[in-house]
Amino acid sequence: MNEPGTRMLDSLPAIYRASDSAGHLRQLLVVFEEVLFYSTEAQEIPGIEQQIDATPGIFSPLGDENTQQLSYSKTPDRFLPWLATWVAFTPHALFKPGRLRTIISGIAPLYGKRGTRVYLEQLLKLCFEEISEVKINDEPLEGFFIGRAKVGVDTLFGAERPFWFCVDITVNRKNSGSEATESNDEFERRVRAIIDFAKPAHTAYELHVQFSSVEEGSYTV
Repeated sequence: MNEPGTRMLDSLPAIYRASDSAGHLRQLLVVFEEVLFYSTEAQEIPGIEQQIDATPGIFSPLGDENTQQLSYSKTPDRFLPWLATWVAFTPHALFKPGRLRTIISGIAPLYGKRGTRVYLEQLLKLCFEEISEVKINDEPLEGFFIGRAKVGVDTLFGAERPFWFCVDITVNRKNSGSEATESNDEFERRVRAIIDFAKPAHTAYELHVQFSSVEEGSYTV
């Protein structure tokens, strides 16, 4: 390794290098080199050059094999909420770092489908690994037709419900690795938050969640 101060001194015009016979300029430049190029032994603070090298890893939520030798091989946990705002995912506070990394890395390609049934289906599966199936019915009721209508099934007596859809979700919590401390009601609250985030503002919906596990059987809300 070169003598401290040499790197910056060598970048100066020759007239300054030649006049520094006593080494005072070199000693002055050591302070700037510690800030710009490397960390100090006492404080172990990365230099600006090292922090710039770490930038690709900060923007890589799942990590990148090309950044393994840098300061950050993937986005630090403390930066995940900030990175989530870059991809316009506002409900980031509802998810822990592990799941949030997956959401951030996969949500951008879905934005071309925003406002559609396919977008909501894929977003729900991206956000919740526990969800095994999503069915969204955005078709209007057939209406009352003699010989075809089934009251209470596909026909209702009452006013029409425009801009309405129904979401049916099957959840398998046995194989999801989700924490047992989260209740079914809390899980449904998070699901509703994602639907509210993803759906068109002028629409309304009904949500039906079926929880299934070997120990508890099926539970529907």
